[in-house]
Amino acid sequence: MLPDSPPSITELQARVAELETRLAEREDATQAHNKLLGELLDSSLANVFAADRKMRLVAINRTARETFKHYRGFVPQIGDYVPQFLDKQHDIMGRLAPVWPRVLAGEAFIDTITLGPPDALRHYEIRYHPLRDAQQQIQGGYMFAYDITERVAEQERLHQAEDALRQSQKMEALGQLTGGIAHDFNNLLGSLLGALELAEQRLGQQRLTDTARLLELGRNNALRAAAQVQHLLAFSRQQTLSPQPVDVQRLVTDMGDLIRSSTGPHIDFHDQTLAGQWPIRIDPQQLENALLNLCINARDAMPLGGVLSLACENVEVDAAKAKCLDLPAGRYLHVRVTDTGIGMSGEVRQRALEPFYTTKPLGQGTGLGLSMVYGFARQSGGQLEIESVSGQGTCAHLYFPMEESAPVCSHDAPAAHTGEPLPQRVHRIMLVEDQPALRLVLVEVLTELGHKVQAFEQGKQAIEALHESPAPDLLITDVGLPGGVDGYQLAQAFRGLVAQGPVLLITGYDAATVNANTLPGRGIELLSKPFNLKTLGERVDRLLGAAP
Repeated sequence: MLPDSPPSITELQARVAELETRLAEREDATQAHNKLLGELLDSSLANVFAADRKMRLVAINRTARETFKHYRGFVPQIGDYVPQFLDKQHDIMGRLAPVWPRVLAGEAFIDTITLGPPDALRHYEIRYHPLRDAQQQIQGGYMFAYDITERVAEQERLHQAEDALRQSQKMEALGQLTGGIAHDFNNLLGSLLGALELAEQRLGQQRLTDTARLLELGRNNALRAAAQVQHLLAFSRQQTLSPQPVDVQRLVTDMGDLIRSSTGPHIDFHDQTLAGQWPIRIDPQQLENALLNLCINARDAMPLGGVLSLACENVEVDAAKAKCLDLPAGRYLHVRVTDTGIGMSGEVRQRALEPFYTTKPLGQGTGLGLSMVYGFARQSGGQLEIESVSGQGTCAHLYFPMEESAPVCSHDAPAAHTGEPLPQRVHRIMLVEDQPALRLVLVEVLTELGHKVQAFEQGKQAIEALHESPAPDLLITDVGLPGGVDGYQLAQAFRGLVAQGPVLLITGYDAATVNANTLPGRGIELLSKPFNLKTLGERVDRLLGAAP
């Protein structure tokens, strides 16, 4: 076989012509592609810039040129040195210089900046990218700067609208809350005033047994009013609980009379709790409040009368049920409060736990009852579940984790003062309270205990007396006082004269917001209003007994 003969000149010329044609077509395609790319960039709303490693401008689109001309008064040109034409544009260069090394290091990222004078600010979202050649070597960087000024303004308008809506909702909720509080307190005060008037009449008739019963009724209503105040104070924070092992069956038995008096004679109350239930670790007073709240809700759902049942049982919550309840699987005490009332529609049941949501007429409910019970249950490691069908009654299910680690403590209500004389200890006590009626009562009680009491309305008066008279053995002062000197300042002045002098701070505000630790040292206690007289006497004795 003969070797291939070399191509002829004619063949070579044909091949060259073919290659030139292909090259021309490729150049035309590249030019068309570049033209299309340029048109796309120029039509983009983004400001597009590209620069080499030495920060020489290699590309700029029409939007960027127009932006510079409109806001800066000049148009950068390809080949310009970026730091040079931005020499007097300190706001731009101040943001670009620190991030350019990141681009040259191969990092792609997004930055947002605000440019321009205070009265004409413009907001930009800038997307930085490294500029690579065909071999993926970094030759510079490019950026897309989007003007997001209108988006920022729209977000600001949205925030303002949301703030206005929240304020409107807050005022609506405040109106609902105020009406509900007025309704509840008017009921309590009406009952209290009626009991006191009847007690005064019975006293004049020497019917002492009736008088004592009426006074006890008045006292119970005052305690209920105090509990309502504590509910309101606890609503805006996570209340501080005092958990202890509790036998719920015993607690409900002790509550029986209170539940019956609160729900009225038209409600048939059945205590179906049984002995032998698992103990739970919980704040007993707050549990009483929660159960009473549920019972009162049930009463309101049965305006024509009905049956209210309270039961509890030990349950093993498996994984499936625990997932539904948002609780860990395990042993729980299941408490049920069931009524035969009007029930709830599906919509009402879904919203029943929302704060301030109520179906009662304006002024007859705060909409806080169920939401506070729910908050208490969750804070205690449990759950509240509402089961209801319109026209078929409601069942509130409470789940509380079983307590296995400690014996059950007996739950006794605070003992009322029986009138028996408490131990007599004569000391000098300075009392500062701006409410005349309470100040009068406290003076009477402390005097009856055998103490010498010096009482003042304002902290400023008390400070003057501290410097003019012998220092007292104990200072009792309200935290919030008129006249420019509060209880803290007064206590500090007292301790400036008597180192570690005992101080009893009393307050009608939320105890969780009052910090007795503001004053250094020992011998300082806090007493929340309202308090019974026996508790006051015990605190006074304790502080005086520990006095230096």
